[in-house]
Amino acid sequence: MAQGVSLLTVDTTVPSMRPPACLDARGPRAHECVPARGGQLALLYAALYTVAAGAGGLKANVSGFGSDQFDGRDPREERAMVFFFNRFYFCVSLGSLFAVTVLVYVQDNVGRGWGYGVSAVAMALAVAVLVAGTPRYRYRRPQGSPLTAVGRVLAAAWRKRRLPLPADAAELHGFAAAKVAHTDRLR
Repeated sequence: MAQGVSLLTVDTTVPSMRPPACLDARGPRAHECVPARGGQLALLYAALYTVAAGAGGLKANVSGFGSDQFDGRDPREERAMVFFFNRFYFCVSLGSLFAVTVLVYVQDNVGRGWGYGVSAVAMALAVAVLVAGTPRYRYRRPQGSPLTAVGRVLAAAWRKRRLPLPADAAELHGFAAAKVAHTDRLR
């Protein structure tokens, strides 16, 4: 994701990577615009696809990686995990607020390059912090193939596709057979 935002920064700051501004003339050629060239579009699409792939990978894995750092069976670590997730989601929300207020203001009033540049620097710092902490992380080895679990779910769904619906909707999800114990703690 840091690479994609860096590419967007380059795309918006280097004059040769942008098409010229549209002409504001009168007459038959009013508002004539020159379309972007192949290289300009290629860099833009590469940047956007890189951001999309990075965001998809980051969002799908960051909370799971964070929870792997704690042992849920230890009461102290369970409290630390709750503390971590409270701060984690607070920072995610704060970053979203910053992005839609401050960065939009910077992009509109100072320049798009500055807005993307601030984002690129923030992402680079986040990657540096992640890499610096690598020796201290806990790693949990996967147990079995995730594709096997998905295959089992699909096979069970196919076998049970003609079963009648139960009267009680709670029976649909198999709460009694769940591996994770249900508690009323949230209530």
